[in-house]
Amino acid sequence: MKVLIYSEKGYKKAICEDAALLNEHIISDSFSETQINSRALVAIADGVGGNAGGELASRYVLSQFDKIDIENITAEEMHQFIENCNIGLLEYAKQFPGKENMATTLTGIILLQDTCDIFHIGNTRVYGLQGSYLKQFTKDQTTYQWLLDRGHIEEADICNKNEITYCLGGGNLKYVAGICVNEYSTLNQCKRILLSSDGIHEYVSTDELEDFILGDINKETMQKIADKARSNGSDDDKTIVVIDRM
Repeated sequence: MKVLIYSEKGYKKAICEDAALLNEHIISDSFSETQINSRALVAIADGVGGNAGGELASRYVLSQFDKIDIENITAEEMHQFIENCNIGLLEYAKQFPGKENMATTLTGIILLQDTCDIFHIGNTRVYGLQGSYLKQFTKDQTTYQWLLDRGHIEEADICNKNEITYCLGGGNLKYVAGICVNEYSTLNQCKRILLSSDGIHEYVSTDELEDFILGDINKETMQKIADKARSNGSDDDKTIVVIDRM
């Protein structure tokens, strides 16, 4: 199978605050296509744009993952590992005056022969292709989703849909409380797995993503998804990862 990663900085941005991880390799503002065997660690970290230093936060967190053994780590150990990454990020941020509140989302999967675990905090997403339909396996940790879950539809319609409720960093330990680590055997059965930052999925509907993801997957396909997001109004950084087993 192969893993394709496409990442580009947003309109008028000096640097891309998104970064993606494939095993020990970090990719940002570029494209890569890699053949892999049945095991992989894949993730996206989206530096929080409202906090200075988002690009430092996303890269710092992803750089920590070379310390884990994906073949043997348990869900409880992964949860603790991400908590430790957060503590490290808070200390790291103190080195940068004015960027002490740097923050990032983090969403990824550990894909092994028979299992697939998702780790998640924030509003980056994991989808799996089931037949001809994309199923979202993560739940956005945003004010918008929080209001929807409580039936406050009118308030949700007028809130900032990109405002996250949990993240890593942010200058305070309280934001890390949303870490989720779960096994999804059904995701492991999907022929294609898609990860995206909100610069993509807030502007490209699931139906539109399905139109792209059902055909051939290559650099041109990934660029078309990013172009669609841009034409729909996205000025944010855009990152897409596709694990292709077809």
